[in-house]
Amino acid sequence: MTAIEDTAEQIPDHPATTSRLLWRNRDYTGWWIAGSVSEFGTALSTVAFPLLILAVTGSAARAGFVGSAEGIGALATMLLGGALADRFSRRTILIAGPLAQALVVSTVVAAIATDHVNIAHLTAVGFIQGAVGGLAGGAGFAALRRVVPASQLPTAFAQYQGRMMAIRLAGPTSGGFLFALARWVPFLGDAVSFLVGALGVVLIRTPLGPDPDERKPGEPVITSIRAGFDFIRGNAYLRFLTAWVALANASIAGMFLLVIVLVRNHHGSSTLVGAVTSLGAVGGLAGSLFSSRIARRVPGRRLVMAVSWLTALGSIGIALAPWPWAIGALLAVMMFLIGPINVVFETYEARMIPDALMGRVSSAINFSAASIRWLGPLAAGYLAATIGSTPATLVVASVLTAIAVSTHIARGLHVLNEPVDQVTT
Repeated sequence: MTAIEDTAEQIPDHPATTSRLLWRNRDYTGWWIAGSVSEFGTALSTVAFPLLILAVTGSAARAGFVGSAEGIGALATMLLGGALADRFSRRTILIAGPLAQALVVSTVVAAIATDHVNIAHLTAVGFIQGAVGGLAGGAGFAALRRVVPASQLPTAFAQYQGRMMAIRLAGPTSGGFLFALARWVPFLGDAVSFLVGALGVVLIRTPLGPDPDERKPGEPVITSIRAGFDFIRGNAYLRFLTAWVALANASIAGMFLLVIVLVRNHHGSSTLVGAVTSLGAVGGLAGSLFSSRIARRVPGRRLVMAVSWLTALGSIGIALAPWPWAIGALLAVMMFLIGPINVVFETYEARMIPDALMGRVSSAINFSAASIRWLGPLAAGYLAATIGSTPATLVVASVLTAIAVSTHIARGLHVLNEPVDQVTT
């Protein structure tokens, strides 16, 4: 048992007490604040990139290039990032990554200031941003496990969910407002936010690993990456988690597109579309406030089964809902459920994976999830165009129903028979 786990056993497990103790953790608090600033900056530029391309070229097709390039860049380096996180200093990776991203996004500020904006440059920036994010992703999850005691992980993951949903609500509006003030402002904000993120890591006092005896610098990278997948294959729970997350992410991504189509088919305006989709983020934010409490009190297997079925039923309701606001309400319920189940998955993942493999295994899981996520919107859009939005939504609902059925027969889920705060490593 590690020193972290020894400490965890002595910490009270009441959610309010755990939250207070977590905020007293200077390393965690500083990193959380810096990470919030960095993610908010990214949200600003995520909206500003397509707005800039539309303003310069007027092409909606080209506006999607940057987002696609970023996703491709992340996939290209995600597995390598996991291997690097388990053999080189995670602190160095988490500092160098944001610094590189700050430098790259600052070139957009310069391009706007000199009136030399072109699609090739912006696409390259998107790809590099994604590639650097993929390289640093494995180190981030592994480092968090070092900073947060095991008993406080559910609360930490719940707070992360809340931060993500809050930024999803505020970021797009803020990015659009700043872009209207001056096109370069949101990109400068993103560059500065990366610097703040790097500073947050610099100030962490806890060793982030890997420890000297865990590093294997002479091991081939392919062999190192394979070790992560081998660990997943040898663990029934992680095999289930990888498949569940991949299929669920693709289905939910497709569902978001279909929600927009359904609202438009109900003669909803663009403003109403935005309001309905924002309800999803509101539901997710509300869910994050209760996710730690729910995850601590409800056995994980029961929670996964319940959320899977409620999500499937909610998607059927969205397909048949007669009003846009009913669609929004059901979407909010579905997003509310995501918080608790993510806390369960991430907490068990963090406790089951050895620190020496944390970067590779977590990156392998994330890679598997991201690798088919793009199929969701593509398939949903094709089905909506060929058979109609309501039947297309019911097809997605059938996939989610199959996922729910799988929770009853998955052998790996039995490890979740206890609430997360009763799990030992």
